[in-house]
Amino acid sequence: MVPEAKRLHAAFVSALPGYVTAVFAERGYPLDRSAVEAIERATAVLDEELGSELERPFREQRRSPLEIVRWVLGIPGDALADAGVVPTGASGPLRDTDPYDLAPGSSSVLGTEAHEAHLRWGVAKAAAFVGRGETAAAEPVVLVMADGRVDREELMSAVEMLGLRPQAVRNPGAVASAVDGGPVVFALVDLAHRSARDVIAQLVEASAPIIVYGDAIDDLVETGLRAQGVRKVVERRRLLADPSVVLPLIA
Repeated sequence: MVPEAKRLHAAFVSALPGYVTAVFAERGYPLDRSAVEAIERATAVLDEELGSELERPFREQRRSPLEIVRWVLGIPGDALADAGVVPTGASGPLRDTDPYDLAPGSSSVLGTEAHEAHLRWGVAKAAAFVGRGETAAAEPVVLVMADGRVDREELMSAVEMLGLRPQAVRNPGAVASAVDGGPVVFALVDLAHRSARDVIAQLVEASAPIIVYGDAIDDLVETGLRAQGVRKVVERRRLLADPSVVLPLIA
């Protein structure tokens, strides 16, 4: 297991019990013996499953770290169901498999250490694809979904200045092809685009970091997007005025 994977594994396993316990307390879910045992089982399964996945070469990995976290959280979810707790009515792409809204939309909610470990692992994975002499289609890319040509050209130019390869996408099909073709470093999505909501859900499921921008971004819109798993939400004017302030540096 590469060093970045070891750090990610340790950080995620360490963060899970505290994260789930905090969610239970915040939502008023019962933290009885059954719940505690379920959290312990989920942590043990995460330890085993995540470790097994991260032992594989990057190209052979079939599940992302957050996918595994979401899967193991079915264990405390089942405990809540057995206790007769009414589902929260969770929304978003995971509503059918996560009725108690336990799954994190982003590694950032697992804490700073887990989030930084996840980012470093993602960069190592992207670098490995390039280093192994893969075709250009498998190089790490930055997806740009803009509603207008001017925005698209400005943002793609800003991405190139970071030393990364931008790829314009206009529909969910193009996003799916890009995700399947290689690692996505992050994605820029214009909320005004007619396919924005579908693409955001698609990228969240693929565990790709997302920056959403748009007009009249208020607290309600930002809170909803962040809950879904979007990393940053910014006003169009601010992003286009100085993209370098918002775009993450990959080093």
